[in-house]
Amino acid sequence: MIDAGVSVHWTLAAKAEASVRNSLRLWQAALLALVLLGSFGGARGQDSPAPPAAVEGFREARFGMTEAELRQAIRKDFPAAGKLVSAVHPTEKTTVLSLTVADLLPQTGNARISYILGHRSKRLRQVNIVWSSDGSAAGDETIVGTANSLRDYFSSEPFSPDSIVANRQLAPDAILVFRASDDNRRTVLLVLSGATGVSRLESKKIPKPPPLTLELSYIEDPAHPDVFRIGKGQF
Repeated sequence: MIDAGVSVHWTLAAKAEASVRNSLRLWQAALLALVLLGSFGGARGQDSPAPPAAVEGFREARFGMTEAELRQAIRKDFPAAGKLVSAVHPTEKTTVLSLTVADLLPQTGNARISYILGHRSKRLRQVNIVWSSDGSAAGDETIVGTANSLRDYFSSEPFSPDSIVANRQLAPDAILVFRASDDNRRTVLLVLSGATGVSRLESKKIPKPPPLTLELSYIEDPAHPDVFRIGKGQF
């Protein structure tokens, strides 16, 4: 499955690093700004402890739903959305129901939502939501702003501190914006990857690096994915 943070405007990062010109430094400066200037953690009331966070799916779509139940939930969540596309993953043999939704968050453009049903169980096991920049400065800023909003939202939820990882660089062009798990090890994962429009234009790599992409995943059981595997001794 596609396993697809951050509180600063892209223009702010550009001003802070005005002397940086090459693509690698632009990206690293942006990552540094996201980590150092991001506001991590929300204020929580201290009068009474909040119940622990629970990762149960996305909106009306809940882990464990059958395909029929899931289709009803999707129609309830997005009655005006376009056609729901069904496909089977060529390697994992999972069933993937996908649709595109405009402005899932205000003024964030199109998001591609994929609901993944397990190979054996045929029930909802994971939801992936992907936003991609069009390569423009405004598009890049929208992706980073969306990461800001989601990171701040999840960081204010009562997850166990031991389960939280935020603003961790995974690779030169990828950052783990936020990850946390509930008491049942169900996980929310937010990853920012790719390159800014300026970096892509300046890059000498063939092919060009991909544009900025933000991927949010809700995963029922990261340690035991319900995917096809060739049985021992079959070959």
